[in-house]
Amino acid sequence: MTYQLSETSEIRGQDLVGETLVLSENECRGLIDCTFSSGTLKLAQSKRSPIILRSTVIDSDVIAVKRQREFRFFRARFITCRFHGVFSGIDFGRTDDTESDEDFGAVEGCDFTDATLDGCRFFDVEVATLRFPRQEHAVIPEPYKRAGDVAAIDWPGHLGKYMEICTNKPESLKATVVHIPSLARLVQCTEEEIKAAFDSFGGLQI
Repeated sequence: MTYQLSETSEIRGQDLVGETLVLSENECRGLIDCTFSSGTLKLAQSKRSPIILRSTVIDSDVIAVKRQREFRFFRARFITCRFHGVFSGIDFGRTDDTESDEDFGAVEGCDFTDATLDGCRFFDVEVATLRFPRQEHAVIPEPYKRAGDVAAIDWPGHLGKYMEICTNKPESLKATVVHIPSLARLVQCTEEEIKAAFDSFGGLQI
């Protein structure tokens, strides 16, 4: 270990290369104003979201040791990283409120093919540079462009309401990625019904 922890158990203002770092309540709580490259970053928080603030993670494996739920990575940059594990309801990228934080928030050239993305959203990113999981997943590109098309489909279960909410979003939302088995449980229909409805809707990557 070549880094130093602050009194609040965070790493601040350091460049880390080739490290394996576990973010958890009992070890390191987060990265602040850091660069983390060519290493392994393990997200193991059981309650709170990980703190990655004004920090850049480059060419590293980002592993959700425990399912990561319902938070925003808007103040972190991930460049050519590989993601593993389960991410549920996570927002990646950048929104307008980060301008005061030196325009942080980016996901570029990252590979999510070994991850499970359950209702994850990507804001203000170049989707073409990203690799998403394909098996059991669907990618809804530029959802705001499809808001007017939702009413034309006979959706099973509660999927129509879900799609209405999903597409009623700003232009900054460039893609939403859903995990079909998880979505089936949420909207109370079968995976086959979802796939058939998405096929009728068209324009999705399944």
